[in-house]
Amino acid sequence: MEKAAEVKPVQPGINRKAHAKKQAGFGAIEMIVVLIIVIGLLALAASRWDTLFGSNEAAEEISNVNMLMAGTKNLKTSSGYGASGTNLVPALIKAGAVPKNMTVTSGALYNTWGGAVTVVSTGTGFTVASAAVPEGVCLTLATKLARGGVYSTRINSGTAIIGEVTQAAATAGCSSATSNSLTWASNT
Repeated sequence: MEKAAEVKPVQPGINRKAHAKKQAGFGAIEMIVVLIIVIGLLALAASRWDTLFGSNEAAEEISNVNMLMAGTKNLKTSSGYGASGTNLVPALIKAGAVPKNMTVTSGALYNTWGGAVTVVSTGTGFTVASAAVPEGVCLTLATKLARGGVYSTRINSGTAIIGEVTQAAATAGCSSATSNSLTWASNT
């Protein structure tokens, strides 16, 4: 014999339709929890915003310095880059070797942050210097470009570091929140 389906009795005083209606959608507590989660995610995204754009700016500046160095190496003659102290920026501008995203004003170059960028002969080599670099970007530029074939890196007024720049050296050298200067030397 089949057993009949068990029906649960309804508690007296509770209307089934009203009970079902109360369970649909978000309640006040659920809505507050969702709101807290959304605010937390927005706060996290906002805290990472500078890091995201700082990384893009660092990558752009690394590309700019590498392009300037490659363009400068194309200027080399059998006797080098001219007399030590010669400004090579006008020759780079004339040769079309300045990255398109750098600002050129009255024969001078400027980086993303409005800092002057210079390229100067040392005779048989040259230096590329960039000013007004924010601290986070300074750390990246100092460590990444040193691995890319530059002879030495000077951070602010510190001693030039030959070869790779460690994170500790970059952290100690990049001491200003908004206005660090970096100078890379090439001896080729």
